[in-house]
Amino acid sequence: MVRIAIRADGGKGVGLGHIMRCLSLANAFRKAGHLVYFFTKYNMGIALLEKEKFEVIRIPSEEKETEGFFYGNSEQLVDEADVILGLLHQYKIDILIVDSYNITNQYFLTLKSSVSCLAYIDDENKSTYPVDVVINGNVTAAYLGYRKYDDNQVLLLGPQYNMIRDEFKNISPRGIRENVEEIMITTGGSDPYHMTEKLLNIFLNNDYFSKVRFNVLVGGGFTTSQELVDLSQNHDQVVLYSNTVADTPEIIRHSSISEIMLRSDIAISAGGSTLYEFAACGVPVLAFVVAENQRFLVEKMEHLGYIINLGWYNQICEEQVVDCTKRLMNDYAARTKMSSKCLELVDSLGSERIVKELTREFVSS
Repeated sequence: MVRIAIRADGGKGVGLGHIMRCLSLANAFRKAGHLVYFFTKYNMGIALLEKEKFEVIRIPSEEKETEGFFYGNSEQLVDEADVILGLLHQYKIDILIVDSYNITNQYFLTLKSSVSCLAYIDDENKSTYPVDVVINGNVTAAYLGYRKYDDNQVLLLGPQYNMIRDEFKNISPRGIRENVEEIMITTGGSDPYHMTEKLLNIFLNNDYFSKVRFNVLVGGGFTTSQELVDLSQNHDQVVLYSNTVADTPEIIRHSSISEIMLRSDIAISAGGSTLYEFAACGVPVLAFVVAENQRFLVEKMEHLGYIINLGWYNQICEEQVVDCTKRLMNDYAARTKMSSKCLELVDSLGSERIVKELTREFVSS
C-alpha cells in the first residue's frame, strides 16, 4: 500500500476546481488499494473532502482565500513548506501531489527529498518545476512548450490524463434535440461577479427565450442566492439546482451536476474543468472567462471546435449573449457537430493512468 498526500485548497475565493479534480485522483488511488490524505486549508473544501470519507489534515494559514496570487509574504510560504515537511514524516508519505497556483520552486525543493515522488498538477507552465512528475490534463498542454527539469522528470500531458470526476465516467449522453428547450447556466462553486444573475436577467427580458427553461446551478460559495431565489419565484422557467444538501432554500432542488447537464440542450458556463464535464455529456457550451488561468483553455477549445467563446465576463454585453445563444439554438447541425466532437475529448480514464504512472515509476511494489 502506497501512502499519498494531496495538497490542494477549495473555498469561496479559490473555487472548488482543484479539490474536485484531486478527488477524482484520490478515488482512483483508493480504488487501487492505496491510502490518501489531504493537506488543505479552507472550510468549504474540507467539508467536501470529509463527505467523501478522506482523512483531512488542516493547514493553519493567515492568507486570504483568493486564487492566483499569494497574499502575505514569502515567509508564510516557507512556513507552510515547513509544516508540510513535518506532516510528510509524521504520516510516512510516499507520494506528494501539489495542486495550487500559490507555489514557488523553492517550496518544491524544500519537500522533494522527503518523498519518493513529488508531483505537480499544473495548468500554465509558468516555470520548469523541480518535481518528479508534472501533470497537465488539459487540451492546452501540448501547446505550452513544456521542458523537463531533468532527464528523469516525467511529463503527463494532455486530455488522456484529465482527472474528470467519477460522476462523469461511463456516462450515457443523450441525443441532440432539434429544438432547444432547456439551457443550463453555471459559474461553478462560486459566482463572485454575479454572472448567473446577469445572464438570467438578459434572457428573462427577451421574449425570444420566453419558452426556454433555465437550469441554474447554485454553488455552495454563492453570495447571491436570495436574488436567484427571487428570480425563480417570479419566473417559472427559472429552475434552481444545487448538488449539495446543506442549508439551501426549499426552492433549490437537489440534483447531481451530470443530471442537470444531461437534461440541458446547451449551456452557458464559466471556463475551467467544468468544460470537460460538459464534453463528457456531449452538451454544446458557450463559455466565458472569469480568471486569467482560464483564458487560454477557453480560446484553444473554441479554436479546436469544442465550444463557443464569449470572452471575458466583464466585457460580455446583452446583445452578444442574445445573438450567440440564438445562433446556437437555431443551428442544429452545429450543435450536433460540437456534441460529437466533445464526446471524443476525454475517455474518463485519466486518473487511473496517473495512478499507474506514479506508483509504477516511483514506488516499489
